[in-house]
Amino acid sequence: MRLIIASALTLILAAPASAAVVGSSHFGGFKGPDTVVDVDTVEKALQANDEAPVVLEGRIISAGPKRNGYVFQDSTGSIVIDLEGKLFHGRTVTPENTVRIYGEVDTKHSRASEVDVERFEIL
Repeated sequence: MRLIIASALTLILAAPASAAVVGSSHFGGFKGPDTVVDVDTVEKALQANDEAPVVLEGRIISAGPKRNGYVFQDSTGSIVIDLEGKLFHGRTVTPENTVRIYGEVDTKHSRASEVDVERFEIL
């Protein structure tokens, strides 16, 4: 009888530890390198296909030609970016700030490429 109780107690005490291991792999996320992004300059963004992922570093130099539009510039050129107001999260950005933007190229019929910004950082 003591053997049965000891075995049962061992299984009960070991269960949470094994559940934690299983649970961590089941509820965990990916840990590793980010998606490879080939579009890392304005020059490349202007030539890229629609929806190509981009990560650009540079400056927002002025308001753009449309609502939520701004002109972004790096050492290779400038491009219009679509940056929704909610993405500022109360932060103020000036042309003196260097920013890193994450988004994707947006190409439409008969107009120049733009970048739809998903998020950005002030560096």
